[in-house]
Amino acid sequence: MEKPIRSESEILERFAEIVGDSLRIERSQVTAEAYLDDLGAESLDLIEITMESEAAFDIWISEKSILDTAIEVFGPGVLEQDGYLTPEGRLLMMRRLPEAEVSTMPERVAVQDLRRYFLKVSTWVRMISERAAHTPRVCAACGAGLAPTPGLRMKCTGCVQELALRSGEELNRAWVRDYHSKMVRPDVADAAGATGEAICLS
Repeated sequence: MEKPIRSESEILERFAEIVGDSLRIERSQVTAEAYLDDLGAESLDLIEITMESEAAFDIWISEKSILDTAIEVFGPGVLEQDGYLTPEGRLLMMRRLPEAEVSTMPERVAVQDLRRYFLKVSTWVRMISERAAHTPRVCAACGAGLAPTPGLRMKCTGCVQELALRSGEELNRAWVRDYHSKMVRPDVADAAGATGEAICLS
């Protein structure tokens, strides 16, 4: 069974191959600071890149960004108004983003700018890394290794039991609901402290 890719440098290297092949560009152009739209990616390209990444890393990527999911959970007008994050929306993203990104976040954040941030290569790399951490590699029933099968599932190489991967949307929604419950109950949030993991976003 092929060893799963773990480090962000390995993920970046493999992701650069996927993007380069999809967009028919030199892989050296796909740097951590590059944006997929600047590299020429359009909607259909993003779908292909998503599907290829899911297959390469044994993950299930959400079709929605974390912000879109959060807006659904919190309701309209709470996190975003007139094209900008509200203070509540900015706080949520500060809890979600890596520390390095939080330190450079402006006070007034345009949602359009944030959506473009989701197209940054380094954003995809962190998202893939976080999703891969939720992919089981060992069968809970017999202890044998798990191998990917079609349909975003993993199959035990021993007892042949199958299980579905957790979707990115499911993981995002669980995080948002946990965050929402702590915002509604400050006593819980104070006891727990800053609980948002420095992970990505999509």
